[in-house]
Amino acid sequence: MIFVICFAIMFLPLTILFPMRVKGKKNLPKKQGYVLTCNHYSNMDPVMLDVKLVKKLRFLAKKELFKNKFVGFFLKKFGAHPVDRGASDIKAFKFALETLKNKKPLGIFPEGTRNKTESEEMQEIKSGAIVFASKAGVPIVPAALSRPIKFLRFSTLIIGEPFFVKGENPSRLTKEEIEENVKILTQKTNELRENYKNIKENNKKIKK
Repeated sequence: MIFVICFAIMFLPLTILFPMRVKGKKNLPKKQGYVLTCNHYSNMDPVMLDVKLVKKLRFLAKKELFKNKFVGFFLKKFGAHPVDRGASDIKAFKFALETLKNKKPLGIFPEGTRNKTESEEMQEIKSGAIVFASKAGVPIVPAALSRPIKFLRFSTLIIGEPFFVKGENPSRLTKEEIEENVKILTQKTNELRENYKNIKENNKKIKK
C-alpha cells in the first residue's frame, strides 16, 4: 500500500524532471520471474526503473543504505533488500531466489557499484545475476542506460531480449560456465548501447 501511494505521488514529478525514453519494453516477460540487469550510475537508477517500467522491481542494495531506519523503511517498501557485499549473504541469496520463484522480477546492477563517470565503458560485471538466474531457472533480461540520469536531461533505457544461461547443467553451472555467461551478459549489454548509438547517428545523418 505504501509503495502504491508513494509511486502515485512520485510518478508525474519524476517523469517530468528526469525524462527517460524506454526502448524494448515488450521484451520483459509477463508470466514468469526474470533477472533484469542494468548498468549503474546513481542511486536514482532503481527508482527510475520502477517508475518508467511501472513495475515494482525487487533489488539487492548495499546494507549501508539501510543504516538510517527511516530511509531503510522506505527502501524495503520499494522492494529493496540489504546485502553485505563483503561476505556471502545467505539472507540476500534466499530473498533473490524467493523473488524469482514467486514469478516476480529481480533487478540487479551487475557492476556491483556505481560508475561515477559518464563513460560508456562498463565496469567489470560480477556473477550474481548469472547465479540467481541459474538457480531459479529464469531468463536474464539485459538492459542499458544510455547515459546517467540527470535533472531535465533526456536519457534512454534500452531493454534487450531475454536469454537463459548456458551450461551442461544450467541449474548447476561450473566456475568456467559462470565466467562464460558473464562474458555473454557483458557482450549483450555492450551491444545494446552500441546499437542504440549507431541508430542515433544514422538518424542524424538522415535528417541532414
